[in-house]
Amino acid sequence: MNKILSRTGVYMRIRKTSMRGFLLMTLFAFIFALKMNASAKAGEATVYEGGTVTISLADTYKRTLMRSKNISYQWYSENGSCASVVSSTMYYATVRGVRATPSCKVYFRCSYVIDGFYRTMDFYYDITVKASNVSVTNVSLNRSSVEMKEGSTFQLTASVYPNNATNRRVNWSSSNNSVATVDGYGLIQAKQAGNATITCRAADGSGKYATCYVKVESDKVSVNAISLNKTSASLEVGETLQLIANVTPSSATNKSVEWSSNSNSVATVSSSGLISARSAGTAIITCKAKDGSGKTATCYVTVKEKVAPTAIVLSQTKAVIVEGETLQLNATVQPANASDKSLSWMSDNTNVATVGANGLVVAKSAGTANIIVTTANHLAAVCQLTVKAKSQGVKTDWCGRYRVKSKHVENNPTREYPDEFEMVIEEKDSVPCITTFFGENLLRVFSDGALKLHDNGNGTATVDLKENSLLRYTGRQDPLYELRVFDDAADDWALTWELKKNEDGSLSLSTFYVASFTWSATEEKWTNGKLEAMYYNVTAERIESTGVKAVETERPEINVTHGSLRLGKEMNVSVYKDSGVLVYSGKTSVVENLPNGIYIVRIGNYAQKVFVK
Repeated sequence: MNKILSRTGVYMRIRKTSMRGFLLMTLFAFIFALKMNASAKAGEATVYEGGTVTISLADTYKRTLMRSKNISYQWYSENGSCASVVSSTMYYATVRGVRATPSCKVYFRCSYVIDGFYRTMDFYYDITVKASNVSVTNVSLNRSSVEMKEGSTFQLTASVYPNNATNRRVNWSSSNNSVATVDGYGLIQAKQAGNATITCRAADGSGKYATCYVKVESDKVSVNAISLNKTSASLEVGETLQLIANVTPSSATNKSVEWSSNSNSVATVSSSGLISARSAGTAIITCKAKDGSGKTATCYVTVKEKVAPTAIVLSQTKAVIVEGETLQLNATVQPANASDKSLSWMSDNTNVATVGANGLVVAKSAGTANIIVTTANHLAAVCQLTVKAKSQGVKTDWCGRYRVKSKHVENNPTREYPDEFEMVIEEKDSVPCITTFFGENLLRVFSDGALKLHDNGNGTATVDLKENSLLRYTGRQDPLYELRVFDDAADDWALTWELKKNEDGSLSLSTFYVASFTWSATEEKWTNGKLEAMYYNVTAERIESTGVKAVETERPEINVTHGSLRLGKEMNVSVYKDSGVLVYSGKTSVVENLPNGIYIVRIGNYAQKVFVK
């Protein structure tokens, strides 16, 4: 009985267990049925009529199915007249658009076993089917024109209408890529100055487009003018001329220029603007800006053949001076338009006299010397110089006011007339000079200080005369007189005029002539010259000496020490190099800082040569 009861208990337990399993299975089936009927949205997709789109499982679902078995799946459309599934795999489905509709669901349903449990999957995609081939109706840009600088960029933005156009892509292009380029996104790049048109064209073939006019300006400052330091020039063969170009504005980016000649046989020009005259003729020198602006400037050049000197004239051909004194000679080269007027000076006896490069003669010692001046083409002129020894006797006081009484002889017809006029002798720069003659102020006539006297130490003095010692009446242009001295002993014209101091204080003058001339404004020269008068046995009576400085007769003290000249007292002194160059002039007791060399020290009528070391 107990066994029966035991078997019965077991059976009852089995029945209870079976019933429990049945109930669980029933519950699972119910839950599965609920899941099968409740689908979730997995995503959205858009497709055009006649076109296709691919949809897929999410990656998490893919990984789950990869680990599963006993898989069964299905892709299907809820409305095949709007969208249909044309092909599928477990993970992907290709959907074709059939008819335009805002929404059509494509489902995915799947059952599988994983980890010993039965599972299901159920979701859908919302598919939007758009009408095919919606054409572009208009294209517009954010700018219709733009101004840019070289090297800059600008972003164009395109708008395509309608918004549902099938193909909204656009293509960009430039009419002049050397001026401006544009990329596939509408970015303009300015290249160089000029104009270009940027076009934005619809890519769907509708022909719709929009344009933007682009003006590119240079960031460079162009040359607006060139001027030259000379616009015309006259040169002789072999000469050069430097042209200088002024480029404006000063802020021009490229201020460089290039030079050229239209006739290199006449005149050439270097890259720096240096003109070289080659042969007689004319040439045009052009200066042109290199920045491409086209600005130019010109210089008209006339080239002439060289004119050789034909003559040289000295201011004096004979002269007498005293040791230590100086004489300024001047030379004139003819013709006036001679190409080369350079001169060379020399003395044939430097022991007697030297001459500097400017024609200043310095008397060294008693004797004679020829002072020679030559031109570049070897023409020469000579001044016969006599240097007298410095007198060691007592100096004569020549200064004073004199009344000159004489008689003169006029020609045509020959007549003898008495004459009277005033003469004044006074010191100028410590040298006695005739400052008034014929009643005229000679200081207004002679630029070098009237007529200088050279004391001979024996009661006589000589006066240097220029070859044309001109005298003129005050305030009048004519007549003009030329003073000439005649040496009876030599029977020739002389360049020295001798004065003699008589015991009564009067002066005797050597014979002289006066010739008159008239200035011709049309011919620009003196004309109508004639010998007007001849003076004999002229004496000058001293009438006063008041206000006239006496000549220093005392021999000055001169000492040389350590590059300096020291005088016994303060006095007017002139110091010359042995070449004749003046190095000091003024009133002082010491002249310092003298370089080593030989110098001529002049104090009044006294001159001394010294050696400074």
